[in-house]
Parts: sequence; C-alpha cells; structure tokens
Amino acid sequence: MNGVNRMVGQNRWTCWAVLTMLFVGTGSVLGSGATFKITAEGVSLDKADENQEIPQYRTKAEVGKPVTLIAQGIVIPRGQVGQPGEPDVGAWLFDDGVFQLVALNKKNQDPTKIMINLKPTKAGITRVRFVGTILGREAKFDVLVEVDVMK
Repeated sequence: MNGVNRMVGQNRWTCWAVLTMLFVGTGSVLGSGATFKITAEGVSLDKADENQEIPQYRTKAEVGKPVTLIAQGIVIPRGQVGQPGEPDVGAWLFDDGVFQLVALNKKNQDPTKIMINLKPTKAGITRVRFVGTILGREAKFDVLVEVDVMK
C-alpha cells in the first residue's frame, strides 16, 4: 500500500509541474508586449519608415537650435491600449562631431522617458540612434537629422 501512495504522490507532483509549466509558457506567449514611442521637442518628426530593419524617423534641425529626442517606454497589456511603462535600460547614441550634448533639467523627469538634448554644431545629415530594453524586449530606432545653417 505504501508503494501505491508514493506512486500517486509522484503522479500528482508531475501533473502539478506540467500544469505550472503550461501556464507560465502560455502567459509568456499571450502576455503583454512592449516597445518605445519616439517623439521630439523643438522639431517635428516624420512618421517612422517601418520598412527598414531599424525603424527610421526623419527630421530637420538648425545649427545652434537645441533638439530634444524622447523615447518613452510603452507597455501593451493583452487586449488593451498601450500605457507608459518604465524601461529596463536605454541610451541615445550620436555623433559628437555634429552635436553638442546639452544638460537636461532632471527635476521632475518622467521615469518612463529616456531623453537627450542635443545642439547641432554643423550642417549635414546624421543619424541619432536609440537602443533600449523594456520588459526584456530590445528595440532600436534611428532618427535621421538634416541639419541646416540658421536662416
């Protein structure tokens, strides 16, 4: 009788383990999504070109006029509208031969946004790239900036 009880106990444990793995796996597949929303202050961004491997935005800026680029984390719960969410990590990469980094006001900064304030120093076309992770999902975006001299 002891052998039968032990066998039933093992079967219950196996069943529990299998069900737990199914629920965890299903939750990962059917769970939420996450991405970043790219916006700017001081310039307007064209709609992203999604046909590229890395989505590309385009904008125009003027030498000496600061531009703020913003990547806001967006969490998309299953079946719901996306809402701001705090990114795991993120950074803006830029050519320091074309842009000068300008300090941001850190006071009251939204933790869902990763921002950079850049002042163009010379004319030309250059790329600013955002690389970030939110909910374990990596994302990259490019902003192609056409810098003109002041009018």
